[in-house]
Amino acid sequence: FKNDSPYETADEFARRTFVAQLTSHKSYDVQRTSHTDARLKDLTRFMGRWQVIGRHPTVLCDSAHNEAGLRSAFENINRHMAPEIQNTKHETRHLHVVTGFVNDKDVDHVLGLFPPYARYYFAKADIPRGLEAAVLKEKAAGHGLKGKSYTSVKNALKAARRAAAPEDLIVVTGSIFVVAEVL
Repeated sequence: FKNDSPYETADEFARRTFVAQLTSHKSYDVQRTSHTDARLKDLTRFMGRWQVIGRHPTVLCDSAHNEAGLRSAFENINRHMAPEIQNTKHETRHLHVVTGFVNDKDVDHVLGLFPPYARYYFAKADIPRGLEAAVLKEKAAGHGLKGKSYTSVKNALKAARRAAAPEDLIVVTGSIFVVAEVL
């Protein structure tokens, strides 16, 4: 899985702006080098945006949680997961999606962006506003999305890892809170 973030341009602008702000404060010594992105993560703990946290299978976290972010993420994922794209052993790759939302989000609006060919692992983020996994599973079924509900995000990710082949892709997305639980 090639890690070509759909956010690269927007993130690069945000990074440059943030670095400019940091360098204006004497307490931060941020060099303008190719290492700035790593340093920025260290300084800000900004993580979870198109971040690969595992290989064989690839586990990709993306904190997209609104229509624009999810559309961009799944357009990029769909390009990589197209049926005609196979790995070097000519085995078909499968997409596994661990997802959850907050209960005040219009999930019906964004669930239509999720690919119907994926296997879903629905989970409730461990926060009071977390949408119950069973409720999310029911709403997702109305969009042709199939999967199981889990008692926690960690259990959902464990199940996805057990089910996935080494060449598969697991995506953790839907809520910043869901992504935070696996990082």
